[in-house]
Order: sequence, then structure tokens, then C-alpha cells
Amino acid sequence: MKNTFLAAFLVLTLLAACAPAGGDDPAARAVETYLQALADKNEARLLALSCSENEFNALLELDAFALVETRLEGLACASNADGTVSCQGRIAATYTNEVQNFELAGRVYTVSNESGDWLVCGYSEQ
Repeated sequence: MKNTFLAAFLVLTLLAACAPAGGDDPAARAVETYLQALADKNEARLLALSCSENEFNALLELDAFALVETRLEGLACASNADGTVSCQGRIAATYTNEVQNFELAGRVYTVSNESGDWLVCGYSEQ
């Protein structure tokens, strides 16, 4: 009995550790997916995750990273009480041997649930 409990505890712990960031928070997951599309320079995915009023700004931000290698580091997002989403982590942009970090902690993302799909409608700086 003790071994069964221990095995079940270990399995649940491993499953929790493997859960995607954003957990059961669909708005936070949408922002994380949006940021991953930005880092991957996936224009189609980025636009699919954007509100129509954010598409132009999303493309501007995508263009800013066009000539650099980008990756997300330490990304974790969560919804706020007011329905916005805040994130931790950074976009690391490398050009030749120089890395510049764009911190995400100062951004508050506005999201919208449109027909069951969470979309990013922009962000403001704190």
C-alpha cells in the first residue's frame, strides 16, 4: 500500500512538472503561443493569434527581429484579475556574437476571447 501511494505521488509530480506553462489558463497560453510564434518568426501563426487591431503592430515587432536570431528564455505567463496577462522571461536576440535581451516582465498583454479562441490584442508597458 505504501509503495502504491509513493508511486502514484511520483507519477503525479512528474506530470505536474511536464505541464505546459500557463497551465489551465487559456489566456496565458495564448500569449505564450503568440510570443513563441514571434520568436520563431512564424508570421502566419502570429497573425492567427492576433486581434485584427493588433495585426499591424505584430508585424512591426516581427520585422524588428527579422535579421537576428531569437529565442524565448524563462517564459511563464499568467492572467491578472483585470483579464490582462503578464509574463516573466525574455526574448534573447543574437546578432553575430552580441545578445540583447528584451524583458517581458514590464509588458501587460490585452487579450480577447473571440468565439472560444483567445487572441492577443496588444500590450502596454508598466
